[in-house]
Amino acid sequence: MSWAVVVLFATMAGDIYIFTEPTFKTRDECIAALYDPNSRNNMLKKLVMEYGKPMPIQAVNCLETGEIKRILNQEQAT
Repeated sequence: MSWAVVVLFATMAGDIYIFTEPTFKTRDECIAALYDPNSRNNMLKKLVMEYGKPMPIQAVNCLETGEIKRILNQEQAT
């Protein structure tokens, strides 16, 4: 089982970004990365690189990668 950081943006479309790297062995490791200033700054830099500008963030959480896949597959089926 692995865990990934998921970012929900405060946009009209409710955009999300899922960090595929790094992943974590436990939820506690993932949450610790969110509180670590260096890790958090690296994630923010990656988001700016991907979107070309700072994006308004509504929420950040750690989800199990299997659950992420299940949710995405369910959304594609509807």
